[in-house]
Amino acid sequence: MQNKAIEAMEKVYDSLKGNSQKQIKELKKYVAQGKKDGDSCLVGAAYFYIGYIYYELDDREGVFSNAFKAVALLKDSTEYNLLTRAYIMLGYAYGRQENYQMEMDSYERAYVLARKHRIRGNIWVTLLNDLSNCYHQMGDYKNAIKMMEECLSQVEELLPDDYVSRAMYSINMSEYYKDNGEPGKAYEVLRAMGEWVEKVEFDGLVCDYYLRLALILNSLGKTKESLKYIDKSFEYVPENMFPHPVYDDYRQISHILATGGDRARAEKILKLMEVYVAENPDTLEQLIAYRTMAEYYAIFGEEKLALEYYAKLDDLYEARISEFRNIQLRVNQKMRDADKEILKLHKKIAESEELSSREPLTGLLSRSALLRTASEFIEKAAKKKEKVGAIFIDIDHFKECNDTYGHVRGDEILKEVARTCRAEETPAVCFARYGGDEFFGLTHGLDDAEVLGIARRICDTVRKADIPNEKSPKGHRVTLSVGVVNVPVSGQTDTIIEIANYADKAVYFAKNAGKDSIYFLDHGRKDSPFVKAEF
Repeated sequence: MQNKAIEAMEKVYDSLKGNSQKQIKELKKYVAQGKKDGDSCLVGAAYFYIGYIYYELDDREGVFSNAFKAVALLKDSTEYNLLTRAYIMLGYAYGRQENYQMEMDSYERAYVLARKHRIRGNIWVTLLNDLSNCYHQMGDYKNAIKMMEECLSQVEELLPDDYVSRAMYSINMSEYYKDNGEPGKAYEVLRAMGEWVEKVEFDGLVCDYYLRLALILNSLGKTKESLKYIDKSFEYVPENMFPHPVYDDYRQISHILATGGDRARAEKILKLMEVYVAENPDTLEQLIAYRTMAEYYAIFGEEKLALEYYAKLDDLYEARISEFRNIQLRVNQKMRDADKEILKLHKKIAESEELSSREPLTGLLSRSALLRTASEFIEKAAKKKEKVGAIFIDIDHFKECNDTYGHVRGDEILKEVARTCRAEETPAVCFARYGGDEFFGLTHGLDDAEVLGIARRICDTVRKADIPNEKSPKGHRVTLSVGVVNVPVSGQTDTIIEIANYADKAVYFAKNAGKDSIYFLDHGRKDSPFVKAEF
């Protein structure tokens, strides 16, 4: 079942794209609503989307603060997809602070979640790339290569025409092979790209491709071929170039050219560096540019200019130390502020938990209370090697009745069905209002016949109560469609969402089979697992 609030937040994000201030303003309404209701999952989801907007704005502190809060508030929820994305975003934030150990930790947590809950697609591809980059950064080239192999495999399978992604990940792979002392393999990766690299509609990546090819060929002693690709790279220098990959490659190539006495090509690179340093205020990037210039002038014997740039490097180095220290201080303050906010929210939730555990209209468990109870049931069943059962109830033709006779009549029907469910509750059986006209029962320690017996009694009692529903073709009375499942706890059935999905399939089958029926999903039957239960 999809979370309606998260769907609404996605709509806010999409509909207001390009207006970040308005996006954040609207999303903060969900933060306020979640705090008011004591709903940590809602607050966490809102913080995730706010953090993603700051990510797009390249606001490192905004990303960190919101990602940190999102992870803290979502980690006990069943929103595994969103939590995985929040961990990835937190990893990015740690990386921007140059806290590479915590970056690795965040990506590895996301990786465990994604594997456990079989999260694939773009999230999985992004995670594999981020984790491989992290391994590479930490000097673990073998794991970097292993992760990138799977990343490239996924991209080629899922996104064969996404040449930008294929180029970016292939260039990364070539770098990992090079640093692992395998320049031949690096060259093979780049050579294979030659078949489609011109289809990449991103000059920065194409430029970097030719630079990497030039560097690898030079390391293999193929100087003439290397020069050809250096010249080719100049054709693709973009106006707004992303710094590290391209400019750091140009820095290495400038040194090679200057050492070899190729002043004409080296000066072309120097001019690019001059333009770049004038437009980019980032200290780390300016260090790359000034180092290139200092090395260039030193090699060609222009000592005065070389000393000027070495002096600038010293000043930048001091500024860099101060900048890094200030970043860490601000991050620590953000963490303290986030911790205080999270503690306040958790305290409010704890205070209101008892009040909110029952849904006001029906007296059944609320959905949030069901999640808490489900965790307890599943844990007990796992310890005793028992089964966990789910009973998914849907009122037939409820919408038509509600639309015709109004919500008052609809509420009466909901209360009548809820009373029948409550009568079945025991320490091993609980019921919740799942949403709209849906009810959800959960059991532990019961056999299949006992769980089906509960479903039969509920359906039979509701039938005999003869609750009027003029829109129902079956006797103009309320009837139910019910899906039942009873499974041992395993890797595929250790969360309420996974168990509910099985019961949801069974109730869907019941509704398609004509409604007013119970269907049991029997995993032991491979050919026709849905079995009708008479009552």
